[in-house]
Amino acid sequence: MDCGGVFVKYVLFIFNILFVICGILLITFGSIMVSTIKDFSSMDETFTANSVAIIILVLGCLIFLVAFMGCCGAIREDACCLTTYSSVMMVLLISQLVLIIYVWVDHVQIQQSLEKIVETIWQQRKTDSILLDTMQRTFKCCGLHRFSDYGVSYPASCCDSPSNGTCGLTSVMLRPGCLDAVDSFWDTNVNIIKYAGLGVTAIELVAFIFGCCLANQTRNSARRQNY
Repeated sequence: MDCGGVFVKYVLFIFNILFVICGILLITFGSIMVSTIKDFSSMDETFTANSVAIIILVLGCLIFLVAFMGCCGAIREDACCLTTYSSVMMVLLISQLVLIIYVWVDHVQIQQSLEKIVETIWQQRKTDSILLDTMQRTFKCCGLHRFSDYGVSYPASCCDSPSNGTCGLTSVMLRPGCLDAVDSFWDTNVNIIKYAGLGVTAIELVAFIFGCCLANQTRNSARRQNY
């Protein structure tokens, strides 16, 4: 293999090491989102909000497995493995673009679904307070819009150190309402999904091109050795 082929081989290997790391990060990020939302799985609106987190988790697992295969194919110079890697990488690239476009176009709809979940939990607080307590502990919020929604008595889930099952005014004053807290959670995560996803997609495109080039060069080298 000439110098160009060796260069492509090791660049592809380094790219796939980065993909392994990206896959682990996506798995972690998706798991955090799923674990945050799963407590509210009795709500019908949860499907839309939870579907994005599940897709991210699945993509993370696929990227990790494909990147590992790419590392093996590059080091062993296996044309079959590299061709399979390039094909799957293209499918992943298209899938990520579809996800990013979906989040970019429908992020308001997803946010509205999250807000409906919060409002439904608040309306059901007298018959089922477990969901509301879980939400307030998870997002460190108090009340629907603000702590004053409770009047003058605040539940233990509104602060970190309750006393006799309730929280004092000073411990809840700085806590946002749950609607604002959930909106902030989504605004932060949607930017990570969009911009980090675009960056990963760009790297995947380069890896796809390099994988095709290396697979082709490996086949040509094998043909030359047969003559």
